Amino acid sequence: MLRGILIPLITPFDDNGRVDEPVMRSLIDFYVQSSVQGLFVLGSTGQGPAMSIPERIRAAEISLDQTRGRLPVVIHVGTTDAETTVELARHAHQKGASAVAVVPPYYYSDKSEYEIICHYRAVAEAVPLPIFIYENPKYSGISIPPQFALRMKEQVPTVQGIKVAYGMGALLEYVRLFPSDVSVFTGNADIFGLVPFGLAGMINPPTSFLPELCVELWNTLEKKDYEKAVAVQNRVNTAWSLVGDAFRRYGRSALGEFLRMRGFPVKRFPKWETKQISEADREVLRAEVKKAGLL
Repeated sequence: MLRGILIPLITPFDDNGRVDEPVMRSLIDFYVQSSVQGLFVLGSTGQGPAMSIPERIRAAEISLDQTRGRLPVVIHVGTTDAETTVELARHAHQKGASAVAVVPPYYYSDKSEYEIICHYRAVAEAVPLPIFIYENPKYSGISIPPQFALRMKEQVPTVQGIKVAYGMGALLEYVRLFPSDVSVFTGNADIFGLVPFGLAGMINPPTSFLPELCVELWNTLEKKDYEKAVAVQNRVNTAWSLVGDAFRRYGRSALGEFLRMRGFPVKRFPKWETKQISEADREVLRAEVKKAGLL
């Protein structure tokens, strides 16, 4: 059962929009050295849905090769069709992934519950890996709320995790309903009031440039040092807010900018063409991070 800080790894690209292998490998080493509990690869932040199948296969191979078993790695394999999803899941299994994550088959958001469960069952029949439901209705157009998730678990027993990307209201309902072999992760960063009640951890993109701080929060909560955890959670919330504001101003390219502040030469992120952040705006971001005492 996975628990703790799972980093949603970005897929960095070079100037031609191809996977930047050296930068990706250096990021993975950085996260290993930061003592995070795992990696979540090729989700929304990992750009999986924006990449070709060969690109996704290569990025998964790089991630698993560079990790070398030092961390659990969850590979997101979700696509619009079961056949391609199964192809990616089989590849992840062959290369040594710890688990696969599957977003509901997006675009055709009018699929029935039966059809959605069949999609997940196809993966379960193809590979023995634990399956994470990737609850991300903002992008998939399909929601798997707690009662639906429980029915899926009953029919697809290898469901052993869920990432709830947006919203906090139902998190503890997932925890309450699921059996103990299912890890419930939030996509948010405010975990102080949730971990003591069974939340397994967080997979939060905005705070991924500060893995040391996130791990410190997790460790204080595990030790039940709640006085210290309050202070650390406040710092995590500050980082979450700063990056969230930058997302709203500049789009996803802001996350690449925050990783550049950590010394990583991210040439292009996201994969698609974006308006470049001006040097003046970069200075504003750096000043905000410095003022907050985050770097």
